[in-house]
Amino acid sequence: MTSLHAPALRRPELLACYASPCCRAPLLDGPLRCSACARPFLVVDGRPALLEQEVPPHVGVALETQAASRQKKRRPGLGGLADRFRERTTADAFADDRAQVPLLVERVRPLLPGPRVLEIGAGEQYYRDVLAPLGDLIAMDISWYGPTDLLGDAHAIPFLDASLDAICVIEVLEHLARPWVFFQEAARVLRPGGLLFGVTPQYCPTHGYPHDYFRYTRGGLSSLAASVGMEVLDAWPIGGQWATLLRWYWANHARESSLRRVPGVNLAYHAWFQGLVALSDRLDSREGRGQRVSGREHDDHLGWSFVLRRPHGAGA
Repeated sequence: MTSLHAPALRRPELLACYASPCCRAPLLDGPLRCSACARPFLVVDGRPALLEQEVPPHVGVALETQAASRQKKRRPGLGGLADRFRERTTADAFADDRAQVPLLVERVRPLLPGPRVLEIGAGEQYYRDVLAPLGDLIAMDISWYGPTDLLGDAHAIPFLDASLDAICVIEVLEHLARPWVFFQEAARVLRPGGLLFGVTPQYCPTHGYPHDYFRYTRGGLSSLAASVGMEVLDAWPIGGQWATLLRWYWANHARESSLRRVPGVNLAYHAWFQGLVALSDRLDSREGRGQRVSGREHDDHLGWSFVLRRPHGAGA
């Protein structure tokens, strides 16, 4: 059973870098509270809820129960085979996160000024094993589910100034109501030379409704970075014009086809469609599974992978 008032933090070594999301002052333990205003913070199974608003004790139990009920169940027969086929081929056809996160780790690892990496929007930590080579991962999410280390809001990152070496945001920026505030916070908590990296969509069906707010071009990312004094070290597009067009068709028409309710037809439809996307993306002068544009960069893409850096000597 979940303990709502466990005094011990799951990761006590992080207490030295936690900050109040309200006034950014350091926190004190036993019980967990702000050192400036003495406001207490709820701890659930060793995970602190470091949010600006108060968290009712029963919320933790409710969210944990919801998470447990969301465990994915594999369909039997041909339907399950179609599901597995879709999962294995989507990363290649649409160059999704399973293809992008290893690229980001490869690019980021030699540039890290230290091992402390905060993953925002970590949820159930699908990419923890891939991100593990980067060092000491800290998992944060706004919702209390999955094996996260703390509850926190990207608009008020509960860490002290210059206390993190990197921040990872995989498909998170589109869910932030005030992304410019997040960029200000990221610049505050990153050490000089610290990195902000992730994946964000330029075209993607609406998801996570109602908390789906923005889509990003390279210019948009560069503008947000420049507004807080960050530099763009690298940014590469995901998917070319054909993949973008076919993704739109898939999201708005193909998914609703009555034929997909027939398991055998569903599997054949997936095989045909994913093959069409993969072939068209190769013909669009793509390199390696649609991960980078070779020679031809268009205005419209499925999304962007990016690596930003807070320059050395930059102020908080």
